[in-house]
Amino acid sequence: MARLPFATREQFPEQLWYVWDKLAGDGEMPNIFRTLGNNPHLVRGYVRMGNALWAACGLDVATRELAILRVAILVHSQYEWHQHVRIGRAAGLPDERIVALHHWRQSSLFSPAEKAMLAYVDAIVASDHPAQEVHDELAAQFPPGTVAGINLLAAYYVMTAKFLSGMEVETEGPFVGWHL
Repeated sequence: MARLPFATREQFPEQLWYVWDKLAGDGEMPNIFRTLGNNPHLVRGYVRMGNALWAACGLDVATRELAILRVAILVHSQYEWHQHVRIGRAAGLPDERIVALHHWRQSSLFSPAEKAMLAYVDAIVASDHPAQEVHDELAAQFPPGTVAGINLLAAYYVMTAKFLSGMEVETEGPFVGWHL
């Protein structure tokens, strides 16, 4: 169970009900937002940044999801993995490629550009300062705006994982499993 109570729409200031309504959609509010909802103004800022990264990081949806799923593996975030397996599948990622993220360096399922991106994600998560050759390989594969987008995307999902872990936010259903 999460360390904080789940927020409700009624706890949001009226001017932020639109945020709650958009996140809940037609279904149940995801647990991450129900927990983060204890501070409605931060929910709005968190979602705005996430939406900007999703839309403008410079990666197509499937490649973006590869990056997020790799972060989830590296920081052992079951919640991120669980959520983004579903999103990755919807973006056309087959389970074989999703599972191969555990050993992407040995896999033939990833392009040179994807491997450069995954190496960069690994470096960001491990040290916050990728080696020059890791940066140079990424920069050889992607334009500068995308390099910046990949950096921020990885950091955003590390931050998200820290929040999820610190608040002990559980998946909405049974965990999909690291190896599906």
